[in-house]
Amino acid sequence: AAEIMVDERTIYNYIDAGILSAGNIDLPRKVRYKKRKSKKVVRVDKKCHIGRTYEDFEAFMKGHPDFNVVEMDSVEGTRDSTKVLLTVFFRNCSLMLAYLREANTAKSVTETVNHLYEILGREQFCEMFQVILADRGSEFTDPLAIEFDEDGRRRTYVFYCDPQRPDQKGVLK
Repeated sequence: AAEIMVDERTIYNYIDAGILSAGNIDLPRKVRYKKRKSKKVVRVDKKCHIGRTYEDFEAFMKGHPDFNVVEMDSVEGTRDSTKVLLTVFFRNCSLMLAYLREANTAKSVTETVNHLYEILGREQFCEMFQVILADRGSEFTDPLAIEFDEDGRRRTYVFYCDPQRPDQKGVLK
């Protein structure tokens, strides 16, 4: 009863917190290693995929075989850079466009789509971007902002590929 058992990790935590008189400088191996950076985990709202799965896409396309399908994806650069490309592939004419974005966020994708909508005009945009097929990345988690313009009018339909299925977006990947 005189001793309380603690594991090695607890001792290191006590030293870091200053509870024990020993310091990190007293641990020769600890001061040699760099502290690991923790990567920020981006949470994806799973509700945005309801009614927008690849199965839903196939069913929709059976009812609308003449609709243009546009595939969207993001291409990340080096670790040091936050800049990202949004690639837009038009299946009907095998044309790929890429737009440089400052960050890989849903807001930046929406801003790019809104910019294209302004440049092309409603009629041309709705003709070219009838259906958008994207992966399940966090940058595509705001489908309503992509599907509807600022006046609440539908401008496109957004669907998502199944997880771990890059083959569903034929050309992109």
